[in-house]
Amino acid sequence: MLEGEKLSDKPETLYVAIDDFSRELYAAILPDRSQYSSATFLKQVLEE
Repeated sequence: MLEGEKLSDKPETLYVAIDDFSRELYAAILPDRSQYSSATFLKQVLEE
């Protein structure tokens, strides 16, 4: 556990994507590692 973290805190997942051409970074913290969250992040990245 990290300092200030409680046992009741639910873990979150950091999603990161880097565009090879522009080197632009996309990041989002989502509540889990489900396929729904992964698909949501990918859609957000592709729409930008």
